[in-house]
Amino acid sequence: MKVRLPVLLAVAAFLLLAVVAARGSSGIPTGVVEPGAGSGSAASGGAPPEAPPVSSDVFGYGAGVVIVLVFVVAFFGLAILLVALSGIRARRHKRARQRGIVADEVVDGAEPWLARAGKRALLELDSKVGGPPSDAVIAAWVQLERSAAETGVERQPHQTPTEFTAAVLAAQNADAEALATLRKLYHRARFGRPGGVTDDDAVLARRALEQIA
Repeated sequence: MKVRLPVLLAVAAFLLLAVVAARGSSGIPTGVVEPGAGSGSAASGGAPPEAPPVSSDVFGYGAGVVIVLVFVVAFFGLAILLVALSGIRARRHKRARQRGIVADEVVDGAEPWLARAGKRALLELDSKVGGPPSDAVIAAWVQLERSAAETGVERQPHQTPTEFTAAVLAAQNADAEALATLRKLYHRARFGRPGGVTDDDAVLARRALEQIA
């Protein structure tokens, strides 16, 4: 549905209004007044002139205007509804297309997205070896978040970055147990007490990444 549809409907409605207005007639009586008619006065004993009758054309013209206005409002309402429905369908189609972007994604026929994402996270984890284990776990998960964002899949408003990343990985058939382990270690490293993640936990995170990749 193109956006200019409401404009076309509005033009049609105003053309209809112009036609109805052109066919209307003036409400002022156009009858010819005969000489001497209504010139009587109380002094001459003549009856006072009667008020001219109100033409029925006035009411017909007013009713026509009201009908046209109703049609204009109806046209605009229909146009807005059609545009809204078209936008909803377009958004749904876009989301469905985005969800399928990484389904069979392969770069140069080499390896699927999940394997590349896991290897990148492993590189990040290994780059932090020698420092706090929590930093290594956090760096690995953040790299997974970057990889998930690069897929083009749209993150839903209710999803946190962690939830979104886990959903993308799960959609690619990542090992569920390894994913749960890695996510739990990330939460502990990111939000837990200092020193809550040990070197053994970093090793466990690496094993989980190897299973995911």
